[in-house]
Amino acid sequence: MAKYFGDIGKAVKDVLTGGLSYDNKFNISSKATDDLSVKAESVMKGSDLTGDATATYVVDKDLSAELKLSDKGAAKVSVTKSGVVDGLKTVASADPSNLAKSLKVANTLMHGDIGVKADVSNALGGNPKIDASACLNLGDAQVGAEASLDAAKGLASYALAAQLAADDLTVSAVISDQLSTIKAGAALKIDKDTTAAAEAIYKLNGGDLKLAAGIATKLDNGHAVRAAVCSAGHVSASYKANVMDGLDATACLQVDKDMKYKYGIQGTYKAQIGRAHV
Repeated sequence: MAKYFGDIGKAVKDVLTGGLSYDNKFNISSKATDDLSVKAESVMKGSDLTGDATATYVVDKDLSAELKLSDKGAAKVSVTKSGVVDGLKTVASADPSNLAKSLKVANTLMHGDIGVKADVSNALGGNPKIDASACLNLGDAQVGAEASLDAAKGLASYALAAQLAADDLTVSAVISDQLSTIKAGAALKIDKDTTAAAEAIYKLNGGDLKLAAGIATKLDNGHAVRAAVCSAGHVSASYKANVMDGLDATACLQVDKDMKYKYGIQGTYKAQIGRAHV
């Protein structure tokens, strides 16, 4: 079931493109104390290596703060607050060195069968932008809309979406790019571990049509495999495995019709500092 606009069509996206990355990435995280979590991440894109470190402190169940530092010296501070209104979560984030342009306030509200998101950015920079979306749950069906408002341009973009679930089949449609692009998809749960999906994207301006299909499954050993083919001329695949306790690794590969390829390997390690092992 889709709770928010961005969840509509997620079952299809998870099979065809969700989580695919062709960067080499590794992150390690741990809980230093019951209230403090730390994480470090490195990313290699080609020959360019970057990294960052994040510390998150939980004040109580409704309030937390986060500090993120990059290897370039940039800092980002975030404060998350819940409970001011039932179902509302607000995240305020900014770079302290450029508060006016970097301040962003993201709000998420779940009220009954309605899920709303509203993000406000550049509010202090003289040209605020608002990205807002809403999703209505009708039981087996969900409908939603989103729009971006710019103080200088007015209504910058908008989209509509709908999703319907029937037994093991979920179909969805999204009309985006000022209603000029239609994306229709279907995801079929073959069994508890296997899902197949297909998608068609059609641009009304120019008549461009792209088709994609794929399948994702979990093996008996708990590892996950996914493969997808696109009419644009490429095949992609991923393999995710639990290498050892706390360490997951994912390998992604894409090969096009000219046999050109790109790949990425991502590792995630959850360390147990002061508990089991480092």
